[in-house]
Amino acid sequence: MKNVLFWTILTILLLGIVSLHFRYTRGGVENWQLANFPFPGAGLSVAEIFHIENGGIFCLELSVPEIGEIPIGIPPKPPIKSRLKITIIGKNGNNFKDTRYIEEFKSSGGGGYSRTFFYTGATIELPRKGDYKIEIVNEDHDEIFENCSKTGGIIRLSRDEKQPEAHLRYLLLHVLAYVLIIISIIGMVIFGITTNFKSN
Repeated sequence: MKNVLFWTILTILLLGIVSLHFRYTRGGVENWQLANFPFPGAGLSVAEIFHIENGGIFCLELSVPEIGEIPIGIPPKPPIKSRLKITIIGKNGNNFKDTRYIEEFKSSGGGGYSRTFFYTGATIELPRKGDYKIEIVNEDHDEIFENCSKTGGIIRLSRDEKQPEAHLRYLLLHVLAYVLIIISIIGMVIFGITTNFKSN
C-alpha cells in the first residue's frame, strides 16, 4: 500500500512537470510569433531562422501605418499588389521546402487609434517541430507596392489559430500543472509524516 501511494504521488508530480513544460514550449510567444521583418525595398531581401515546437498552419501578415487623416467608419481597404518571393527551408535534417509568390495582400482590418492596417498575404503549413529558415525577396522593381515605399511596413509570420481560445487553453494547462505539483508536494509531506510515525 505504501509503495502504491508513493508511486501515485510521483506520477502526479511528473504529470505536473510535463504539463508545465508543454505550456511553456508550445504556449510560449516564440512558438506563436515566429519572425518579424521590415518590409524589404525593391530588389532587397530579408531572412531569419526560427524554431517551432509543433507544426501547424501559419500566416504571413503585413502591417502598414496610415498617412494622413483616417475617415470615420474606416471603409474597407483594397488589396495591395506585391511581388514577394517567399521561401521556407527546413534546417538540421528537416527536409522541408516551400517557395511561393505573394501577388496580393488582402485587407484584414485595423485602423482606428492604432493608425495601422493589417493585410493577409499567404497561409503556409509547416508539418513538424524543428528549425526553419524563411527568406523574403522583393522582386517588385516597378515599385507597385507604394504603401510600404512611403511608410514602411512590418511582415510577420505567426501561427494561424484563434489566439483567445488557444491562450485560454494554455492558461488552464498552466493552472493544472501547478495544481498537480502542489498536490504531489502535499502528498509527499503527508507520506513522509505517516512513514515516520509508523516507524516510531
